[in-house]
Amino acid sequence: MRIVVIGGTHFMGPHVVRLLSGHDVTVFHRGINCKDSTHVHGDRSNFPRDLHSDVVIDMICMNEADARISATHFQHERIVVISSADVYRQYDGLLGRYNGLPDSTPLREDAPLREHLHPYGGDYEKILVEQILRGPQTTILRLPAVYGPHDEQHRFAPWLKQMDDGVVTIQIDIRQAGWRWTRGYAENVAEAIVVAALNERAAGKTYNVGEPDTPIEEEWLRLLGDAAGWLGRIERAENVEALNFNYDLVTDTSAIREDLGYRERVSRTEALASTVAWERSGERPSRPQSPGVPPGD
Repeated sequence: MRIVVIGGTHFMGPHVVRLLSGHDVTVFHRGINCKDSTHVHGDRSNFPRDLHSDVVIDMICMNEADARISATHFQHERIVVISSADVYRQYDGLLGRYNGLPDSTPLREDAPLREHLHPYGGDYEKILVEQILRGPQTTILRLPAVYGPHDEQHRFAPWLKQMDDGVVTIQIDIRQAGWRWTRGYAENVAEAIVVAALNERAAGKTYNVGEPDTPIEEEWLRLLGDAAGWLGRIERAENVEALNFNYDLVTDTSAIREDLGYRERVSRTEALASTVAWERSGERPSRPQSPGVPPGD
């Protein structure tokens, strides 16, 4: 099968390309230092005329303009486009831009979407991406909070830094402690992307991607501590948090499992061990990232 991967050089991307081994894969990206003959360098605004395939995996379609360019150029291909669970109305609630009752979780693919666009400022907006590219030949994958080696957001770094600094007691906001947010390990998310790309049954469908169960944040802190060999204690505290943790970001990921037979390749224990090892191998940020910031490719 001929497959074009747009992006595909960071974070989840190399896993996607590796899992497509055996297929005729072209990676299109803006990098100029890569000498791999399967890579084509350029900008989305100027796709080469001969850049066509059976399937396109668009890892970095971030806004309305990106989506319109892809829709115009790839009119005959099946497209797998990476979206985000931040499209759900529940995310507006988390940010304090919606004060209605929380939607029932886990959120299915037909759950209400956000009523306010551009959650991070700028032109990023996956709702518009979905609207423009949705069609009988398009598969939309709504990704969770993705973690693992090469995660530029370093989602677990603030907790891990405290552990490695010898902190005996780590505090977690009492409201955040019981909050739930569907996560996914980068290599497992890449597996879902590839499964959708190779299965024609995915055409015209929207799928949530993420782990089948969603521990509360306090439990994630405990799991991270186990992976890091930390023997301290966790304490719930009254801290001032800007987010409204009454709105869980839990998605129902059963559809992609039932329709396409998707299963995780890497266990959570292995995933956290790999993440901790990578974080310890380099510099880490000192402050946590905001939930739902769009993942890299």
